[in-house]
Amino acid sequence: MINALVSLNADLASSIAFRYACRLMEHIDMRLQPIHVEEVDRFPPGSGWVRSTWENGLVQTAREEIAQLINAEKADCPPLDATIVRTGEYDDILLHEIENRSYDLLLEGVLNSFHDQLFHKRIRSKLHRFSPAPIIVVKNLVQPANVALLLGESPDVAAVVSTFLKLFSKPEIRVDLIHFTFKMGGQSAFREKISDGDVPIGGEHTSNLLNSAKEMLAEKGWRPRETWEVRDSPEKIGAFLSDYGLAGAALSRNLRRDSLMLDLLSRIASATLLCKK
Repeated sequence: MINALVSLNADLASSIAFRYACRLMEHIDMRLQPIHVEEVDRFPPGSGWVRSTWENGLVQTAREEIAQLINAEKADCPPLDATIVRTGEYDDILLHEIENRSYDLLLEGVLNSFHDQLFHKRIRSKLHRFSPAPIIVVKNLVQPANVALLLGESPDVAAVVSTFLKLFSKPEIRVDLIHFTFKMGGQSAFREKISDGDVPIGGEHTSNLLNSAKEMLAEKGWRPRETWEVRDSPEKIGAFLSDYGLAGAALSRNLRRDSLMLDLLSRIASATLLCKK
């Protein structure tokens, strides 16, 4: 069973992430643990019972707000454990929970927006750089039963495919393989579906990469529904992925602010499964 942590606030982004997590439980044998981090800019003067009473009041208020959010959606979700409520710095608290309780997955919500600064900030945060567990970032409420595995370089295969197989133990959903490269300079864009026996435009490198992914999937009883080779801008590749409910991608821990991969991820409208390589 997958032990998953879902980060919740009393807002729309968390409501969408929670509902998506509940839908994901239809496809993954998963125990879902809600958590809320109440970030505190400053503590009141004093210590001892004064501070303790203040913190207890803060935690109780937060617990009631998250309970309201969960109760509004609980008809579509299996029974859950009581929400964990912590006070402190968001990234530090979640890293501590993931590391000390051995969670296999974290889900958090970020609203889809034309202004992608918030998304960029989250992906480059301490939590995303150092989390030992993969993270699903949910932007819109979609059905997660249609998955794209994004493969750009050879190291992506082990990171993305192995993470997918760990989460989805039964071959009951649609999964597609997509080898992507970014269009540079005067290069031409293309989008080609690859059938068995076809020679990819990218030649031997693309063939070897896709065959490695197929072999890993086949060992666990999976067969990709479709295989694609795409070269285009981050905007166009993001639009191509609009019909998928989940896109798996590999990220390095030191992602640059001007990274084309970061640009692509910000343009995927549904949910992204971020795996470290």
